[in-house]
Amino acid sequence: MSLFKRLGLFLVAALVMSVAIQENKLQAVSVYGLSCTNKAYGIQLNSTVSHSGYILAYSGIAIDTTGAFNANSANGGYLGHGCLYSGAGLTNSSAIVSGDVARSAANAIISGVTSRLMVAMDQNADTAAHMSYSSNENGIGMAANRIIGGLSIWTNYSSTDFENDQTFSNAGTDSNKFDADSDSLSFGIDKKFGNIVVGLSGATYETDITTSVNTGTYKADGETYGIYGGLDTGVLMITGGLGTGEFDFDTTRLDQGTGNTTISGKGSADVFYMHFAAQAALSRGKFTLMPRVAYRSLDLDNDAFSDVVANDSNTAGPTANGTTGTDATGKNAEDVSVAALEASTEMTEVGVNISARLGMITPFIDAAFVNEETTSASYLTEQTTDNVVEKKASDYDGYSVFGAGVSINIRNRVTGVVSYYEVQDRDDFSENTVSGNLRINF
Repeated sequence: MSLFKRLGLFLVAALVMSVAIQENKLQAVSVYGLSCTNKAYGIQLNSTVSHSGYILAYSGIAIDTTGAFNANSANGGYLGHGCLYSGAGLTNSSAIVSGDVARSAANAIISGVTSRLMVAMDQNADTAAHMSYSSNENGIGMAANRIIGGLSIWTNYSSTDFENDQTFSNAGTDSNKFDADSDSLSFGIDKKFGNIVVGLSGATYETDITTSVNTGTYKADGETYGIYGGLDTGVLMITGGLGTGEFDFDTTRLDQGTGNTTISGKGSADVFYMHFAAQAALSRGKFTLMPRVAYRSLDLDNDAFSDVVANDSNTAGPTANGTTGTDATGKNAEDVSVAALEASTEMTEVGVNISARLGMITPFIDAAFVNEETTSASYLTEQTTDNVVEKKASDYDGYSVFGAGVSINIRNRVTGVVSYYEVQDRDDFSENTVSGNLRINF
């Protein structure tokens, strides 16, 4: 066979396969490509199901489970499997990830304040630590830049990559698999009164999340403001604080009926957080051992909003004059109301930090176990059951965290800390964080 004939056969085969794949893709969604909330045939119109769960349409036209016409049936429907057998696939992304967003924000904002931004260190500090409060001979000094009489300013930046790797196969099978990253910039001002420090803090937080089950996204950004304080009792260093703020978020998801239109939503959430910790420092020569216990929590209260469903631009029925039921505005799909949602996280931590002072640098390692209660993902109820055994949302109840870093001190004028931390043993989850702060003493 000549080269040109072989090439011709290959191109024909490729074309046939492409058409077949496209046909399967369409049938997997809907023969007509109608939105799940189409005004004439959407799932919101009829709670009665028949013929393997297909929504009742009109007499004489039906679609069987293969996606083919069945003109002899008295019942039928125009919606694909995704509209009927999806729970998570029809769920707004905020309900899938809000718990994880609350936890991520808590660690970024609170740890920024208590661990990296309010580092208890003055010019005579013995050491520096990540999730701890460095000791000194004169009491706790939770300040970054000594400016006037113990008044100080500070700033800190952290970047985190995190993901849920729960098994995901298709929109008909529930899963809270996602891939995400977040960034937080914190700042503050505080004043030292003997062995007591009080201060004001602010933080920005941004996150960008891609959710698999609904082919969606969740993007949020906002600010928080808070107060904090610290006390050195001589035996223990005790810190605490609280704050509030607001996040704005945007969500998207795929219309499981059309398979090619995007459903979008916008909302806002009120934020409230609190934290406290206690720590001791045990020094021997150049080495310092710092055991700690800490608690932190964050509430994320999402207001109700609407998923805006785009027009599907398709018609229904066996002929081209079928209708999709537009209203006076020309819209042929109903928007979806998304209920208010309260998501929260609470974390209780037991850990230890070990550091070694080596001249201008102080390397350290850190380890902790965290007991956690975080709101799990929630999914809408499927329109009708299928034979798939659904997976439950990931059960987050605790994890371990390990990290290391180095503190740099140049003649007590320029100081800073760079650290890397990694989460382990959290179900279906991985996370790593890089953070750093710079302090200039005047």
